[in-house]
Amino acid sequence: MIAYSALAAVYDALTGDVPYEQWATFAQKAFSKREKPVKLVLELACGTGSLTRLLGQAGYEMIACDLSADMLAVAREKCGELSCPPVFLCQDMCQLDLYGTIDAAVCCLDSVNYLTELRQLKQAFARVSLFLEPGGLFLFDVKTPLAFEEMGGLSSVEELEGAFCAWQYGYDRKSHRAQHQVDVFLQEEDGTWSRNTEWHEQRAYTREQLEQAIQQAGLRVRHVYGSSGGQRVGEQTRRLFFVAEKP
Repeated sequence: MIAYSALAAVYDALTGDVPYEQWATFAQKAFSKREKPVKLVLELACGTGSLTRLLGQAGYEMIACDLSADMLAVAREKCGELSCPPVFLCQDMCQLDLYGTIDAAVCCLDSVNYLTELRQLKQAFARVSLFLEPGGLFLFDVKTPLAFEEMGGLSSVEELEGAFCAWQYGYDRKSHRAQHQVDVFLQEEDGTWSRNTEWHEQRAYTREQLEQAIQQAGLRVRHVYGSSGGQRVGEQTRRLFFVAEKP
């Protein structure tokens, strides 16, 4: 089953502890340091639009892009009350196609790790670069190889009202690929339960690989942090936050 199809209905309930507000603050701090004001922002892999809504509430004009039509449907409803409703696009980030240029792009929650081929990573970064204005910013985060190694072999279960989700994680050090299976059980109106299984695949990239892809896309790395709060990167860092700029 296509990733984030069955999950769309319960995604927000499952991610209630995700610090979207911290990510929004991270983005706005980066935007404030740009000489030219940031007005139009693209969110890649926007999911159910939680960050899109926060940035829209902060006054930015938003374009929200995701490969899952189901997730976009939730995002559209969530952002419906914004004074300036976002433009929603159902697109693969490797084939990003906008109607004009943007001041900044953001991609949160290790969505970049879903680009499992190096050529896909480079292609996606190149498409972002193509539509960025000179001086435009590209912000994203990724899980580090250490984070994926620690998750390999783990399983987790979460029970919600009317839903039950079971996760199984795997990681192959040789290929740097991470796989996880998600079984989503949803209670129907008649009391019966339906089951949907999704397969997710991600890839762990080194900092060097990511920086090289950024540079090959015609961007330059401004900052790399170990947290959205600006923590330094260390050997035990499990998530990297990048701020890249188009010269």
